[in-house]
Amino acid sequence: MHVLNAMLYIAMAFAPFFQQNPSFEWNKKSTLSTEYQVEFPGLVLEPGTYVVRLREAGEKRSVVEILNKDETQVLATLTAVPDHRVRPEDSSDFTFHEIKHEGPRPVKSWFYSGDLVGLEFIYPKARAKEIAKQTDSHVMASDGIKDSAIIAITPNGKEIVIDGQPPQSARRKPQ
Repeated sequence: MHVLNAMLYIAMAFAPFFQQNPSFEWNKKSTLSTEYQVEFPGLVLEPGTYVVRLREAGEKRSVVEILNKDETQVLATLTAVPDHRVRPEDSSDFTFHEIKHEGPRPVKSWFYSGDLVGLEFIYPKARAKEIAKQTDSHVMASDGIKDSAIIAITPNGKEIVIDGQPPQSARRKPQ
C-alpha cells in the first residue's frame, strides 16, 4: 500500500511538467501593435496597441472582438469566416489587403499562434467592392444584416455566394 501511495505522490509531483501548452487560450487573445492606421470592418484604428480576441467560434462563422489596450472597452464586434494557411507561425499573425494608395491598411485575416485555420473578416459590401478593386483580389462581404449571406467580391465587382443561409421554408411552390 505504501508503494502505491509513493507512486501516486511522485506522479502528482511531476504532472505539471507533462501538461499541454498552458499558453493556449480558448478566446485566442492576441495583441495588435501598429505604427500606422489599420482598418477592420467599420472601424479605423489609430497607431497603437489593441487586443483582438475570439468571442464566439463557429464552424462557418465566428465573432471577434476588438478592444483597447487595457481591455476596458470593446471597440468593435465583427463577423469572420475560416481562412487557411500552409504553415503555422510561432506568433499571432495579421494579414492585410494590399491597397495601392495612402490610408488605413484593411485587415484581411487573423491567425492565432500555431493555428493553420484563422479568421477572415467580413466587410460591408460597399467597402468590400472598393478594397477588391484597389487590391485586385477577392474580399469577403455581407450586407450587414444578422445571418445574411456571405459573399466574395471579385476585383471586377462580381459577387460569389460563399455562405448562403437556408430558405425560411422548405415547401416548394405548386406547379
